[in-house]
Amino acid sequence: MAELLSAADVEREIAGLPGWERSGDSVTRTWERKGFNGAVQLANVVAFVANQLNHHPDISVHGYNKVTVTSTTHDAGGITANDVELARRINRAVGES
Repeated sequence: MAELLSAADVEREIAGLPGWERSGDSVTRTWERKGFNGAVQLANVVAFVANQLNHHPDISVHGYNKVTVTSTTHDAGGITANDVELARRINRAVGES
């Protein structure tokens, strides 16, 4: 099982990931796209990256053009290096590293 990151480690890691923030025991980010198709395309990119890592976040398409990704490591009960790596790879995949 992955080990939980300390609060200081989470803050340090998130500081280097544009757009991501801590929300309780999760890291989260919301994007706004030009329309529904753009939002769904982004959700598909997130799903592809998540499958590559075998680490699956909650993905919400809402407000017709927004996507929110929330990642936590359920087995560990909070944020681990897996969540940070997923956020890093998602940012890279959408051109925001």
